[in-house]
Amino acid sequence: MSQTFEEWHAFIAAHLSDPVEHEQRADGATYFTGGSPGEVIVRLSRSSVTVWEYAVAWDEAYAQIVRPRLIGSVRWRRVSERAGTKAVLALIEAARESRQAKFRVCEHCGERMPPEWMHDEQACVSCAQHRSGAVH
Repeated sequence: MSQTFEEWHAFIAAHLSDPVEHEQRADGATYFTGGSPGEVIVRLSRSSVTVWEYAVAWDEAYAQIVRPRLIGSVRWRRVSERAGTKAVLALIEAARESRQAKFRVCEHCGERMPPEWMHDEQACVSCAQHRSGAVH
């Protein structure tokens, strides 16, 4: 027997990195974002679970816009509970690993940063501003 929507909600929230934020949308789907900075975004609808790697792009006004990268989707009503949870967990882990692989360590402050917080391959935005006067 397949899990219920409420069981999926609890399962997803339990398997994302803290903090977990969730938002109910007008179409009835719930969007979860796990991690700080963000790592994984999950959309739970009445029939499927879709997983994205958290990603950010910059617009022309130098503002960050969330532009997630699709990892995969499972139609949870069409698979067994065991197969569905195993598949969703694998998608969440794949998204988390892919996101974490993009983090870099700033050569100046030694902090591990997501790509959107890096000025270049060596320096985070904060260190670049303090060291060279770069403006973002």
